[in-house]
Amino acid sequence: MIDFEDKLPVYYRLAKQFEEKINSGVWKKGVAIPSERELCKQYNVSRITVRNAIEELVKPGKLEKIQGKGTFVVGRSIVQNLGNVYSFSKEMEKQGKITTTRLLKQQRLIIDHKLAIQLGINEGDEVIYVERLRCAEEQPIMLEKTYFPSERYGFVLEMDLKNRQLYKSLEDDYGIIINKAFETFKACQLKNDECKVLECANNQYGLLVKRTSYASDQLVCYSTIVSKGDSFEFTVKLSS
Repeated sequence: MIDFEDKLPVYYRLAKQFEEKINSGVWKKGVAIPSERELCKQYNVSRITVRNAIEELVKPGKLEKIQGKGTFVVGRSIVQNLGNVYSFSKEMEKQGKITTTRLLKQQRLIIDHKLAIQLGINEGDEVIYVERLRCAEEQPIMLEKTYFPSERYGFVLEMDLKNRQLYKSLEDDYGIIINKAFETFKACQLKNDECKVLECANNQYGLLVKRTSYASDQLVCYSTIVSKGDSFEFTVKLSS
C-alpha cells in the first residue's frame, strides 16, 4: 500500500517501490512485471499513477515496454561507493552478488601517443595489456582494459589471471598494494564491439571510467572501463 500522507508524488514513491523489487531480485531480469491492472489492484492506485511510475523506470533503462507483450525488467544497478580505493570483486562480494571474471586478452602491445601520456612513458614503448570482462550474476556488465609499463611490470604477462584476481595477485605475490587511484567519469556511446561483448544492442550509451592506479606514489597501471548505462549507480559520501 502507498502512504498518501507523504508529500512526494504518489507515482514517484510507487516507482521507488518498483525499483526496490528490481534491486532485491523479486522482479528478475528478463521477466515481465505484473500488468497495469494487477498493479492498480495491488497498490490501490489509478492506472495513470502506475503508468507514470513505470515510465520513471523506463527512462533510465531499468524497465522496457514491448508492444503487445508487456513491461520487462532490464536489470538492476550495482551500487559502487567512490569514497575509497576499491576492488570490483570485493565490492560485489559485499553486496552479495555472484561475480566472475573472464580473461579475454593478456599480451604485449606497442602503445600510441595518448596511452604513453597516461602511463608516463614514450610512444612506441611496450606494455602488458590485460582485457577482462567483469560479470555479476553471470551477466556481463563491465569491460576493463588495463595497461602496465612492460619495463617494470613484465611479470604481469605470466600471472594466472584466469583463476586469480589482478589486484590480489599483485599484493600477495609481489607486495604491490594499490593505495591510490585517480578516476574520471564520462558518458559515452558504446562501440559495436563493446556492445557485442557486453551482450547489449548497438548504439547504447554507457559509462566510461579512466583510472590511473598507484602503489606508494609509483604509477602501476592505467585502465579504461566501459559499462552499460543501467549497470552502475555510483555513490559518494561527503562530510564537512
